[in-house]
Amino acid sequence: MFSIEGKRMRGPAEGDRSSIVDGIEAIAVVGLCAAERRHYAMALARDRGYVFVPAEQTQQGIEAIDRLVELVGMTSGVHGFVLEYGEDADCAEIIGALSAPETRAVLTDLVCVLDLACLHSDLDSEVRAGVLVAQIEFASTLALLAPEHSDSDVVEAAIGLIAHLAPEARRFLLRDGAVHEPVCWQFGHRPPVAGWTAILNSEFRPPARSGGVRACRFEQVRPFHPQRLQAVLSAALGEGCWGRIVRSAGFAKLASRPYVTAHWDQTGTLLTLSPLTVDPLPGGGAELLALGQDLAFIGVDLDEAGLCDALDRAVLTDAELLAGPMAWLGFRDEFPAWDSARRG
Repeated sequence: MFSIEGKRMRGPAEGDRSSIVDGIEAIAVVGLCAAERRHYAMALARDRGYVFVPAEQTQQGIEAIDRLVELVGMTSGVHGFVLEYGEDADCAEIIGALSAPETRAVLTDLVCVLDLACLHSDLDSEVRAGVLVAQIEFASTLALLAPEHSDSDVVEAAIGLIAHLAPEARRFLLRDGAVHEPVCWQFGHRPPVAGWTAILNSEFRPPARSGGVRACRFEQVRPFHPQRLQAVLSAALGEGCWGRIVRSAGFAKLASRPYVTAHWDQTGTLLTLSPLTVDPLPGGGAELLALGQDLAFIGVDLDEAGLCDALDRAVLTDAELLAGPMAWLGFRDEFPAWDSARRG
């Protein structure tokens, strides 16, 4: 049997889950631990009576999947497929491909298989952390494998972190080879909301048992001074001065790049600032104040007051703000250069 660990933050909007599927059901299974991922995907296929498609086939693309659906689905009356994907699979691409109107395979569940014993080591890896967090955030179901004789506090902390990263996903702690109950999420309507998005939308409610994991939001109308922000990031991500920040994301503005809004995307020790839009040239006055930050942070033993105070000290002072954008362009900026920005 299975057990549900923790309660979901809230039910999805009406229509996100449905028992009606127009097409052949496809369940996608992802995860960084290959053996555990395949074992669970095969068990799920057996339990549902679906066709199992290994990662070696799904990596050939949606065209290969569609051909398989046409061949097997029409000849044998198969009603569903369990599609295993390799560890490098892009969940956004999976959702897009299996939600397209022209495909007969309809994505109803995206399952992320997580070995809790490997969670923190994977989050410490610069190579694996970003992929792992993306899999968690896009998942509609999280199949959690706890090691035998594991410390209950360690398991609770891991589940608390996962609940913050993916508040809408159903979480199942698997035992005795059981699989989770059917889930039907309408990915064509919207994917599950990630924790950082819920925080920025003021919709996040922390789980009752968080295991020391906390979340906070930083809002500030003024742009960051690039050098002072670098110093804060070194202290926060490199030295852990305000707790262990596992995930942060949102929208930011560097004073040295005053006309571009950036997407802030951090996992582990890696932070990426990507240009989102080119803003109209400010004409002065109140418009100069509309150049700020909206960031969500998720971490272990997070010192919200200390972190937000440090970030507040990294924005422009009164004198720097009044000097205007032409002066800001002269600030030393060691962040990677942007090739281009997309106009919104």
